[in-house]
Amino acid sequence: MRWDRHRDRLWRVPGYGIASDGPVTDVLLVMQKGRALREVRSVALTSEAATSHGLARIVLERLHGASPRYEVVSTRPEWALAEYDAALFVGDTALEARRLGGVETVDLGAVWREYAALPMVYAVWASRGDPARYGFWADRVALAVGWAERHADEVVDEARRLGAPATDEDLRAYFSSIGYRVGLKEGEGLRRYLAEAGHLSPGPYGRVSA
Repeated sequence: MRWDRHRDRLWRVPGYGIASDGPVTDVLLVMQKGRALREVRSVALTSEAATSHGLARIVLERLHGASPRYEVVSTRPEWALAEYDAALFVGDTALEARRLGGVETVDLGAVWREYAALPMVYAVWASRGDPARYGFWADRVALAVGWAERHADEVVDEARRLGAPATDEDLRAYFSSIGYRVGLKEGEGLRRYLAEAGHLSPGPYGRVSA
C-alpha cells in the first residue's frame, strides 16, 4: 500500500526511510545511446517502485518537455529497450542494466539533486493506523537501520550472497550513496517531491507482461 496515497490510513515511522542526496545508482532511466530525453515517446516502467514512476515523469515531462506514453512491464532490460525508447529500472535490475552495452543511463537521484537542490526520499516505513502495530514496527526499523550502519561489509556480503549483479566495489558505492535516516533536509525533499508529483496528470498507464 502506498503511503503517499493513503496517508489517512497509514502512520509513517518518523526519521527513517530510503533516501539519497545525489546519485543513487539503482534508480535509472536507460536509453539507447544518442537518444535525447526530450525525444522519448514510449517508456517502460518497472512494476516495483511507484515513487520512481513519479520521479521519472518529473524528469521527462517537467524538465525535458517530453510527452511519452508509459507502460508498466515485467520483462528483461534488453527486451524492454528493444521495444521502448526508454525504460525505468530500480534495484538489482538497474544494477544489471548499467552493464548493458550501447546504452546511456540517467541517475534520477543525481537529476533530482540538481533540479531541486534537495535529497530524494524513495520510500518510507509505515504502519497501519494501529498504535500497537506502529510501536512494533518503529522499534524494529530503528534496530535494523542501526545494525546496517554498523555492519556495512556484512551488508555487502549478504547482497553478493543473494546474487546482486554488481561487484563488491559497486555495492559498497551503492550502499554508501543511500541513507536510511530522514532528517529535516530529507523531509523537505519529500514534501517537494509530493508537491511536484501532485501536478502530474494521472496517466494513463498501460500494462504489459512478457
